[in-house]
Amino acid sequence: MTETVASPRENGNDIHTKDHVTMPNGDANLEEMNEKNKQQYNEKKSKTLNRESSYGEIHEQGPEAFFEADNNANENPAPIPHLQQVPRGDSYDGSQEKADHDNAGKVGKSWSGDSRPGYSNKIYTSVMLEDSEHEGRPSVYLFIFVNPLSGDQKGQELTRMAIQSFRLKQAPEVQVQIYNILDDKDRELGFEMLKLVEGMAERDELMPVPENSKIGTTARRRQIHVWSAGGDGTVMSVFEELVSHKVNLDIVYFSCKQLIICCIPFGTGNDFSQVLGWGRTIPNKDILGTYLNHLVDLSLERLQGEAARLDIWELEIATHDTGYARKAGKKHRDDNSKIVTRKMCNYMSIGVQGYVGSGFENQRTGTREFNVLVYAYESAKWMRRGFPPVTKMIEGMTQGGKKVLRCRNPNKKAGSKTAVEDEPEQENEDVPVMTKHPIDFVIQNIPHIWGREVDLWGNAVSGLEVVDKRTGPTDPSIWTPQRANDGKMEVLVLNSMYSYLKKLANFQDHVSRVGQFASPFQIDFRDPDLTYKSKWWRRKKDKTDYKDPSVICIMCDGEFYEVKHPKSIKFRRFAQITTLGNAEGNSRLVRDEKEAKDHDTGEEIDKAQQDVNDYVQPSEERVESQPELNGPDPAQTNDEEHNAPAQPIAKEGPL
Repeated sequence: MTETVASPRENGNDIHTKDHVTMPNGDANLEEMNEKNKQQYNEKKSKTLNRESSYGEIHEQGPEAFFEADNNANENPAPIPHLQQVPRGDSYDGSQEKADHDNAGKVGKSWSGDSRPGYSNKIYTSVMLEDSEHEGRPSVYLFIFVNPLSGDQKGQELTRMAIQSFRLKQAPEVQVQIYNILDDKDRELGFEMLKLVEGMAERDELMPVPENSKIGTTARRRQIHVWSAGGDGTVMSVFEELVSHKVNLDIVYFSCKQLIICCIPFGTGNDFSQVLGWGRTIPNKDILGTYLNHLVDLSLERLQGEAARLDIWELEIATHDTGYARKAGKKHRDDNSKIVTRKMCNYMSIGVQGYVGSGFENQRTGTREFNVLVYAYESAKWMRRGFPPVTKMIEGMTQGGKKVLRCRNPNKKAGSKTAVEDEPEQENEDVPVMTKHPIDFVIQNIPHIWGREVDLWGNAVSGLEVVDKRTGPTDPSIWTPQRANDGKMEVLVLNSMYSYLKKLANFQDHVSRVGQFASPFQIDFRDPDLTYKSKWWRRKKDKTDYKDPSVICIMCDGEFYEVKHPKSIKFRRFAQITTLGNAEGNSRLVRDEKEAKDHDTGEEIDKAQQDVNDYVQPSEERVESQPELNGPDPAQTNDEEHNAPAQPIAKEGPL
């Protein structure tokens, strides 16, 4: 009579026999059982090997790792093996690994006074489990970096959550992870996790997205998503962190299945969110909602978006030795940097918005509604005070070492509100000349500005007279439709207070277009006026003296800067990212992407990209036609002013 009691193998637990086993037929039955079990073990092992034969070597991680397999492994091979830890008993001895493997399938026999070497007291089998619809590793990793102080501080609802990561019930292949970008520890934790997932992507270890996934086609192709939850400044803060953590741009930003950028608007203007079609604010006052429903709905909506490319520009603000460049606001008063380098994706304003915004920074509140009122108050104050012409400091523009625009110097006293007759100057007949003295100089990347859905460049119907003797980038005959991914930026100006009032009233035909400038180019400033002395009460209160003709204010992607004795502002396209825009026609970037494909303008975009890539690594064909490109790598050398350039642009790939 055979008395064998074994616990069924459930949930990956091993089957153990009792310590006392009696078998009347002795070794014959025991050997027969061992042979049968060993044969079954080898058959399962063979199936697993066959399953992985087309995907290279199997990763070996010791006896605790095994491959999951389904019942139809040969008919439906999974592309990536899933290694899972198998719990080990206290009696596990790593030195017995080889012996255990050789004796796989043998049933141990032990009774009082007798034991045989080479036999163990357990059956070496394992149940192969596959990832189900609701279990297993995620396929899409969604990282949300939150600025809890943006706008009316709605981001605090996310950063104060008791959980940091969760899976979407309607799309269990998506894992959402939330981090506070203002908290050093939390931010570093987020980017460490991002680097870990990036490594998995490089090794092709990310799980494939299920065919029946409820997320959009674009989101399926890109398995690493990074979203910023804040204002326009937060978008570039997240991008700066990606660069500083050396996230591989070649793999992450331009591969068709890796990282993609999107946002949740918590700020005041939110131009980036609006140009993507997601609106100026979130649809619900409560970002979380009951049972996280609002956050889940918002996430699923964006995961249905369409892809659109967006240029990221790098700008470098340089001053003379007697000056400084710093962020506006009381807490930055002690900053006196001579060079400020940052990234930009929206637009820059030199003049009006910079002056208004610098005063706004000193009075920023914790709610979006009050911030709008403060901004309106600062606008009214400057309208009474009068905006100085920016040509008092801007001398012109240079592209490729050649002067392409010159600004006449207004003959006026420091602090006066309007420009009068120009000083007599010897003009170069070949260089276009500004005929007006504008109060705002706008350098625009996206067709969206001032927190409104305004296409200033496309809707302008006049103002070409602002530049005389137009050639090169200022010549309208060579302008192309404005795109956010063509390696160019549009420059336009507001000429007067009347233009500014029309801008506030949302009129869209009041600006003057200067030109389209391809990367790289720069704005040059005049030599500083060292004779001006601030009033003693302004110096005592440590306030910026806006009447100083050597101080100018700048707005860049929702952040404000005060610059004294500026020397130059250099622009070059740094990278091109893939964004997720609203698929229902509300995204200008998505519409432009589709229109460009319909009109087959890809050749122009590719040429603009090649021009930027040649700045770093010229192609053989371009070197043959332009020998001057065959010089030292500009990414590794300093310019004549000993300023080291920033990280070069990464080459893009298909969408």
